[in-house]
Amino acid sequence: MTVDVQSDRWRPPPAAIIRPLPVQRNVEVLTPRDRLESWKEIAAYLNRSERTVRRWEERESLPVHRLQHEKRGSVYAYTWELDAWRDSRRQLLESEPVEVATPDGAAWTRLRGSLIGVVGAMVVGAGVAGWWLTRAGQPTSQPHAPNPEAVRAIQKAQFGANAGRAQIKSGIHYYEEAVRIDPSLAGAWSGLATAHVALTWFGDDPASETMGKAKHEAQEALKLDPGLGSAWRVLAAASHFFDFDQQEAERQYLKAIELAPNDAVTRSWYGDYLFDLRRLDEALVAYKKSEDANPRWLEPITFAGNVHSVKGNYDMALVEYRRALDIEPAYGLANHFMGRTLLAKEQHGAAVAQLRKSNDLLGRVPFSMADLGYALAISGQRTEAEHMLADLMSLRDKSYYPAFAIAEIHVGLGHKDQAMDWLERALDERNLGFYFPSTDPFFESLWNTPRFRKLMDRAHVATAR
Repeated sequence: MTVDVQSDRWRPPPAAIIRPLPVQRNVEVLTPRDRLESWKEIAAYLNRSERTVRRWEERESLPVHRLQHEKRGSVYAYTWELDAWRDSRRQLLESEPVEVATPDGAAWTRLRGSLIGVVGAMVVGAGVAGWWLTRAGQPTSQPHAPNPEAVRAIQKAQFGANAGRAQIKSGIHYYEEAVRIDPSLAGAWSGLATAHVALTWFGDDPASETMGKAKHEAQEALKLDPGLGSAWRVLAAASHFFDFDQQEAERQYLKAIELAPNDAVTRSWYGDYLFDLRRLDEALVAYKKSEDANPRWLEPITFAGNVHSVKGNYDMALVEYRRALDIEPAYGLANHFMGRTLLAKEQHGAAVAQLRKSNDLLGRVPFSMADLGYALAISGQRTEAEHMLADLMSLRDKSYYPAFAIAEIHVGLGHKDQAMDWLERALDERNLGFYFPSTDPFFESLWNTPRFRKLMDRAHVATAR
């Protein structure tokens, strides 16, 4: 499809820039081990009798699904949902005897911590969330029967892969409700903390608020359950992105991995940390381990592509993005980073068209706005880039808007001094963008300047030489 990027001018009013867009559709891609096809398999996986698991479904909200046929219905369950449910019912499982042997006794160890994912991730992502937000683990040292209303609130906080800001904010609402009803649910605190980390990458609120809350909530979770890997993961993310304490961040990530070695979120977040520190080969390994832990999560596939792109292996990067988009064509992050890689290949028209598309898919979040503005500027569409910059400045004058996005468009326009001014504000705000500018090639024109190197020294990250 040919897109006339020259005629697609920048016109939306400031309010439209930050208006959330409809959430993209998700497609499940399952491996055989992910799905259990009968009461017998479900009972074996949970190491209980069929009678017990049927009772748990009726009385304890065990996540069992049904297919209706002409003559009868059949049941099935997803292992990751059972894992999450099992974490939320530690006290219940400890109080009931084991009744049957599990055919594969290592299954729980292998699959514990698998996930559907968040923004994004930061992503962001950015995409910047998923069922792993719902871990409602109880402190084994303090016997505690969870309040049923709190458990129901946690269940309402669940949402699918590649969720947008609306789903994350809804999840925060229900996690806060769960904590209010029953403050002794460690997993509710941890889920709330993870959601606040994810919210940071949408850029609606200052990192001092979102990351500050995440740190507090993770610490509350660890008071209740010091062995909760997801809470250590949140502290590691805060140490890296917010406190710029890179040594402490790695210690906390390795602690989280030790506690939950098959947790795909921790592996992916650790990959982001390694990426920002320019430890690219290690980052690629971390993303591969994340994908192995949950093959249906698209974030580590996409981020492995980002490593290839930064290393200059653009065709390999595009292979990874297309692999993710074959599963979910509307996946915002894969569309977005494909656009960035096309720009690196100097396919300016295709890159701008791709970044316009991903900007809409992602909901016009600050990092996607910044990348589009940068691409417009270096593609010769300076007037539109300048209009975008003016609109973002106007938003910042009226309320909060992250400084890193403004800095990036200035870089594209060749305004190095203004870009550095705004990067210094970004560091003071504790939000340097989706990736640190010391690794992001869009900031390469600044890398060798003394002012930039001094700034990155404050963040305790190395710059390219």
